[in-house]
Amino acid sequence: MKKLFVYLILTVFLVGCTSTDQHTYNSGINIIPKPKNINMNSGEFILDNRVKVFYNNEIIHQYADSLINKIFLSSGIKIETSPHKLKNKYINFELTEGFDAEEYILEVNKNGICIQASDAGGIYYGLQTLIQLFPAEIDCKGGFKDSEYRIPCLRINDYPTMAYRGVLIDVCRHFFTVSEIKKQIDILGSLKINKLHLHLTDNQGWRIEIKKYPELTQYSSIAETYNNKKYGPFYYTQTDIQDIVKYANAHNIEVIPEIEFPGHSLSALVPFPELSCNGGPFVSEQVFGYEENVFCVGNENVYQFMQDVLTEVAALFPSEYIHIGGDECAKTMWKQCPKCQAKARMLGLKAEKNKTIEEQLQSYAIHRIEQFISTKLKKKMIGWHEVLEGGINNNVTIMSWRNPQIGYKAAEEGHKVILAPMPEGFYLCDYQGAVEVEPAASGEFSSLKQIYSYNAVPDTSSITLKKNIIGLEACAWTEWCKDLSTLEYFMYPRVTALAENAWSDNKQKDWSDFQRRLNNMYVRLNYKGVNFHIPMPEGILTQNVIITHDTVHLCLNNSRALPMVYTDDGTEPNKYSKILPEKLIINKACTLKIATLVSDCLLSSTRKIVVEKQSKPKKALDKAADKIRLQIAEGLYYSGNDIENLIFTKDTLINSFKDYNKEKFNFRKPSVAVYTGYFNIPETGVYIFMSNDDELWIDHEKIITNPFSSRFNANKKEVFLEKGYHQFKLIFANRLKDGFATCWYTIGFSYKKSI
Repeated sequence: MKKLFVYLILTVFLVGCTSTDQHTYNSGINIIPKPKNINMNSGEFILDNRVKVFYNNEIIHQYADSLINKIFLSSGIKIETSPHKLKNKYINFELTEGFDAEEYILEVNKNGICIQASDAGGIYYGLQTLIQLFPAEIDCKGGFKDSEYRIPCLRINDYPTMAYRGVLIDVCRHFFTVSEIKKQIDILGSLKINKLHLHLTDNQGWRIEIKKYPELTQYSSIAETYNNKKYGPFYYTQTDIQDIVKYANAHNIEVIPEIEFPGHSLSALVPFPELSCNGGPFVSEQVFGYEENVFCVGNENVYQFMQDVLTEVAALFPSEYIHIGGDECAKTMWKQCPKCQAKARMLGLKAEKNKTIEEQLQSYAIHRIEQFISTKLKKKMIGWHEVLEGGINNNVTIMSWRNPQIGYKAAEEGHKVILAPMPEGFYLCDYQGAVEVEPAASGEFSSLKQIYSYNAVPDTSSITLKKNIIGLEACAWTEWCKDLSTLEYFMYPRVTALAENAWSDNKQKDWSDFQRRLNNMYVRLNYKGVNFHIPMPEGILTQNVIITHDTVHLCLNNSRALPMVYTDDGTEPNKYSKILPEKLIINKACTLKIATLVSDCLLSSTRKIVVEKQSKPKKALDKAADKIRLQIAEGLYYSGNDIENLIFTKDTLINSFKDYNKEKFNFRKPSVAVYTGYFNIPETGVYIFMSNDDELWIDHEKIITNPFSSRFNANKKEVFLEKGYHQFKLIFANRLKDGFATCWYTIGFSYKKSI
């Protein structure tokens, strides 16, 4: 469960957008998530400075104030409040009886606007819908100066399909400040997301202050790196947490804390190694992956520690839930641990057909924590679906991630279930397009359409299933999100698809209409300073194209069939650039720059493709050696220039890359390996080369460079080669790249003939 090429961070550019509603993205009704019922009426409401705002309860005055402020900042129109309801030129916020939780009615006529609900959440969501009825420029300071706000007359009666609509943000692998989390709360609230799940502890860091155990943040909020620099200290004080919770509450968002137990717990063991099975010592993990050291479930001190921690956590978070993780717990240590095995004997545990002793030990440990949470803290416990191993009572809410069928089975057995299905695209750390053009990600794939189209509860589902599947959650694991820009790139607009999936009726889903409305949302996100994903130009996945004849036909596409613009003179494209045809005919050497265009004026980052015209291939060698020369030096390596300063301590001949590959390297010890040798080209032609490694040289020319995070990302380049032997040099730097050991992936390169 649970990197990025700097040059590919997809900053969205606003090109030529003006502050009028003439743009196509402002046409029609563009609300996301789509309301349950919309009845259109004739006419429109015109907003001007004669309008007054009325609210009938102090609880909701903040929403009235926020609307007044937003209108003023975007248009300069000053609106005042009124102590009583008006019959003309009004905007009314009214708490009243008769509505379900989060349900609202929004009514617009020529005289005014009224939002009614029975709770603050309903009023807040009615306001978010109202804001989306305005042109997108309402989200831009000064975006609508000297223009009129006009809203069509209509009546909306709206309510959620699912009670739980959540997003997880992992702040352990990479940390995000209070202000950065607040920015996400703003956006999530506007999309009617009502749960923010904060993953606060893991092997890589402990991110919350616990006053009884200050050592947790003293030692586990910081990690060493290969550069002799420190990541951290990064954590939230209890005051920070209170600030986040208060802010989220104003946006109708419940913040759910996750404190991992019994696995993913190395950060707790760093200052308290006595809580492990083997006594340590430990350091917070820099590498993202599997960790065998977990809490010792046979040690009574572990339960006291967890009770102390959870008591402080519960006091900080008014949420009805506490999430305890429970996933991916290695049980290797338990098998040899005297305390764990003694606990198993005391409990009379015996291996069963479908339950090992260690799985039953986990069940025992989880049950104890659940009892404490429910009886002492008066809260409900959530656990990842692994807490089902060994059996668990129905009081535990299950969050199913590996396979939705696990969640369905748990729901049929009586558990409340939240679906966060990785195979269905709900892991936001996954790729959104071709790996050659997208920033490095987890290795799996998750598209906007995949999340949008997922039907969590089919009509054919049993009554029990329909009752017990309570929500959906998308998970932003942050191994690959080292800063806010990359986090947002992974989250948006996929979270908009989650929002509509969880809020709207499945029968209402319309992919084409959602894409139309998304054009408006793109502009709003851009005004809010969000670095969101626009599909990159694909089709051609090499960094270059070689022409060996008169012309070449280039066919590019993108994952959503959006229009693309291009230049062929090396300049940056804009919205006025030439539209890329289905087949581009090139007859000369040039530099193509291509970008995807959305919402009239927003461009993706630019793809650069160098077109080279070559009449002669690289000449083959007369002879070649059979073996590969391998040279190894200790130390950090960043570029070819560093080679001159390295002292090679190993210089030998090997038969193939397999003879000295990933199994031979210790990732905790930085080193550089240089492989040189020869390969045989069977026939003259253009070949596509690929490698994950730092540099690949062919016949003394650098072909590929991966200077930054390259996990799961193989750069590709075309080379025109003559039949016969050619020389290669491959440089591999054994170090951590954004939390991944480079020696985890196979060293080498591959090539195939270009079609």
